[in-house]
Amino acid sequence: MFEAIYTSYIVQKQSKIVYRDRWIANVLLLAEQLLGSRWFTSIFGGYKKAFLTRLAKKLQEDSFAFSHNIAQERDLRPNLFRQKYFDRSLPIIFSGAAKNWPCCQKWDLDYFSSNYGKSDLLLVDSQGLTTHDKNDGFQFLSVNELVSSIRESKDQYLRFSPLLHEHPELAQDLDLAWLREMAGSKTFANTYYMFMGGDGHKTLLHADQPCNLYVQVYGEKKWTMFLPEDSVCLYPQVTNTAYVKSPINLKQPDYEKYPLLKHARLFEAHLKPGDVMYIPPHVWHQVENIGPTIAVGYRFSSLKAALRSSVTFSLLRLLSTNPPIWKTREYGKVDTNLIWAHAAGRIQEVLKLRELRRKGNRS
Repeated sequence: MFEAIYTSYIVQKQSKIVYRDRWIANVLLLAEQLLGSRWFTSIFGGYKKAFLTRLAKKLQEDSFAFSHNIAQERDLRPNLFRQKYFDRSLPIIFSGAAKNWPCCQKWDLDYFSSNYGKSDLLLVDSQGLTTHDKNDGFQFLSVNELVSSIRESKDQYLRFSPLLHEHPELAQDLDLAWLREMAGSKTFANTYYMFMGGDGHKTLLHADQPCNLYVQVYGEKKWTMFLPEDSVCLYPQVTNTAYVKSPINLKQPDYEKYPLLKHARLFEAHLKPGDVMYIPPHVWHQVENIGPTIAVGYRFSSLKAALRSSVTFSLLRLLSTNPPIWKTREYGKVDTNLIWAHAAGRIQEVLKLRELRRKGNRS
């Protein structure tokens, strides 16, 4: 197992990838974004392969990077949070910060089934997030149908749902003042996303731009994360969308195919009900449910935080065209899953069916 290879909980502060090698890797990523995969492979494919082989050989005598648990704090004031973590682009768990919030006192599968059972949900499969294979599937279902699926251990997993925006009373079950104070005043595109799924459901290894205060409401989740400085070790694949994906399967890592992986510093977190975790921009993460879970992501954008974390990944996001950033903002105000539908070429079909279902629910 991947976790067993890493020595537990010794913090290694410096990346093994020196600045020059990170710079080359980042230039190659930007070149692939600008040129497109076909032209990039034709012009720079050989150089990239030789560079990765040379880098792996340079590090081959080095040991595996250590893994360590993400720092946990209680009653951390906003100014100290920004000094110790936000300004340094480091994740942090606010242990039990939300345990007394109404959401953690009353939300469970029965609560949503009883009170919001007929609410319509959109689920979109997205390559790099839900599967390593090319997949453009989507489905609409009700909250009742989702809850039944979770209880029957089926595959449906609700990600990035705008349920809290559609039912503002749900957002009142969060401590909105605390979340906004932690986010700070110099942020924009502040949104709430609902996550609900069953045991073993995963969101695969990827990196995206928004800052995220993730509230674990019900059940538990395991997070595996890597810092942007170690991105080359994860063999990032440019998607020209709102995220960058990795082809690596963390459960069964192939060190012959991806030898740099063992040199990436690994962070782990086990979130329990009432925990809140801050995930900085461009931090790689894979998430796995431990039993049925409900969570809320309070996501917000900060240009300063994004650039501080990774200028390269910020440029990749700015230059993405599938969909372009202005269209992403437009979709995000309605349902983030529309972004994945656009990327898969199914957006018109999804929008048409969404409108038909909403008309049916109103009639």
